[in-house]
Amino acid sequence: MRLSRVVIRNFRSFEHLDVPISEATTCVIGENNTGKSNFLHAIRLCIDAALSSTYRSLIPTDIHSTVDISYPNQVLIGLEITDFAGKTNEVALAGAWQYNPGLARLMYRFRPRLGVRQDLETEEIKPGELTRNDYHWEITGGGDPEIDLADIEWSDDVGSSIRFSDLQSF
Repeated sequence: MRLSRVVIRNFRSFEHLDVPISEATTCVIGENNTGKSNFLHAIRLCIDAALSSTYRSLIPTDIHSTVDISYPNQVLIGLEITDFAGKTNEVALAGAWQYNPGLARLMYRFRPRLGVRQDLETEEIKPGELTRNDYHWEITGGGDPEIDLADIEWSDDVGSSIRFSDLQSF
């Protein structure tokens, strides 16, 4: 099992990053202040079961500077996983996150809470009135194969909830 793609939107220094990861990739290198630590922290938000909920609830500096959270938006970190087919334990784990044969995905999203999304639909809350307290984080897996990871919008309900026991196994 390996990561084959990382998509990051609106997280720290990344407004939009979509990186395919080759089978031979083993490290991340780059100049100072180019986002290596941000990239690795983004991956941790998705897969590190030991990461405290406090760190998963983003603070203003974790949200890209172009995002005005008073309008509905999201931070999305998506991981595509491959090379688990035919490996019993890995299929048992990643199979629940599978959205295409041999391809699974995990997504961390920081977006408006369900009740807030419903209030936006009924116009009880107007865009431009949201605060950071109207947002929450969620981790989901799988989803509709017709929707590419990079195209998921803040209002799209994609995938199903992930149990932390599964993340610990991962």
